[in-house]
Amino acid sequence: MLDRIVSWAENNESIRGLILTGSRANSHDKTDFLSDYDIAVFGTGFEYISSDDWLINFEKHWICVHDRFTLVGFEIPTRLVIFNSTTKVDFSFHPMSVIETIAHNKELPDGYKNGFKILLDKDSLLIKWVQPTGDGFLVSKPSQEEFDKNVNEFWFEIYHVAKYLTRNDLWAANFRDWAAKEALLEMMQWQQSAKCRWSLSPKPNGKDMKSWIDSKVLERLRPCFSTLEKGSMSNALEKTIQLYREISNDTRLLLNFKNNTAPDSIVSGFLKSKLEAGNS
Repeated sequence: MLDRIVSWAENNESIRGLILTGSRANSHDKTDFLSDYDIAVFGTGFEYISSDDWLINFEKHWICVHDRFTLVGFEIPTRLVIFNSTTKVDFSFHPMSVIETIAHNKELPDGYKNGFKILLDKDSLLIKWVQPTGDGFLVSKPSQEEFDKNVNEFWFEIYHVAKYLTRNDLWAANFRDWAAKEALLEMMQWQQSAKCRWSLSPKPNGKDMKSWIDSKVLERLRPCFSTLEKGSMSNALEKTIQLYREISNDTRLLLNFKNNTAPDSIVSGFLKSKLEAGNS
C-alpha cells in the first residue's frame, strides 16, 4: 500500500511532499497488520478529493469518511479510508504554507514530535524541519482551576448517570457514564504524569493505556464497565466513583491543591436518596 501511495504522489505534479506519521513512523511503537497508515500530503490543488474516485489508484475501498482538523492555523481536510484489504489509511491534505510555517516556528506540532518519516520531498523543503523530540502530546500540569473543573465535570456526569438509571433509561445513562470516564481518564493521566515529573506522553482516547497506567489501577478499571443492564450499571457506577475518589485525592495531594469536597458530598447525597427511595 505504501509503495502505491508514493508512486501515485510521484506522478502527481500538484503533490510536492509526503510524510508518514503515527505508530508506523515511530520505532518505539508496536505495530501489526491492523496499524493505520497516517499520510500527510503536501501540495496544491486538492480539488480531486471532492469525490472518492482518486482512491482507485490504490485499490477498491469499503468506506471513506470526510473530516478535517486545524494545524498551525490552517484547516486541513482529511479522508479516512478503509480499503478492501482491511488496510486503513488516514490521508490529510496540507497546503504548502504549512511546511513554511512549521519550518519558521522551529518546533514541530505534537503529531510529528514522536516521529515521522519523509516519503517524498520534491522541493527539499521538508528536510528543513527540526528533528522529532519524542515528547508529543505531553500531559501538562493542571492549574487548581483546571483540576476543579475536572472534579465538577465528573460529578456533574455522575448525577446524570444516577438520574437516568433511576428512570431505567439505560442508553442515556451509559452515554453520561462515558463522559464521566473521560474525566477519570484525564485525572489518571495527571496522577501518573505527576509521578514521572510531567514526562508522560500518552496516546489519545486512552489508546494503549496499559503502556503507562499502574497495573493495579488497570485491574480496578475492569469492574467500572458494565453491560446494558441496570444492576450491572449500578455496580459499575459504584466502582467508578470509588476509583475516581482515590485517584483524584492522590493527584490533589501530589499537586498540593486545596480540597473541594462539595461536589462529591452533594451528588453522593443525591445517589443515597435515590437508592433509599428505590428500596422503600
